Amino acid sequence: MKLTKYLIPLWIGIIIYCTFSISMGPKGIFAYNQLDTENEKKIKNIEILTEINNDLLNTKSMLINDRYNFNIYARELGFASPGEHFIRIIGLGGLQKPIQMPGNVISPIRPDYIPNIIIQIFSFFMGFTILLSMIVYDFLRFLKEKPKL
Repeated sequence: MKLTKYLIPLWIGIIIYCTFSISMGPKGIFAYNQLDTENEKKIKNIEILTEINNDLLNTKSMLINDRYNFNIYARELGFASPGEHFIRIIGLGGLQKPIQMPGNVISPIRPDYIPNIIIQIFSFFMGFTILLSMIVYDFLRFLKEKPKL
């Protein structure tokens, strides 16, 4: 029974390692939640880019198929047909069509986690500290119970 109690620090070290590894390790719950958040951002960005793509495809088909809309769009961009002249009236402000942005650049953020080697070292030293304290406790108890001559 005395020797089996020295297996307790081994099990405590394993429990500490498993707990930290599952919660804050490289493949732990904390890192997974951060990656899940990044995935949601990317899905939203893809949806926005899909909407922009659909708008651009509609504009392209409108410009290809409808000559009247093509002329209006060209005039909004500042182009003129041969023989046309533009008159600038000061004070009305610019009536330029806003240029459509192609979307936002989203760069992924690396998840924060505790490296596996640090978790291993921490759990080893915790188990070793508990083992050492058990040995010291047993040694002091042995010295106290030792019969005096």
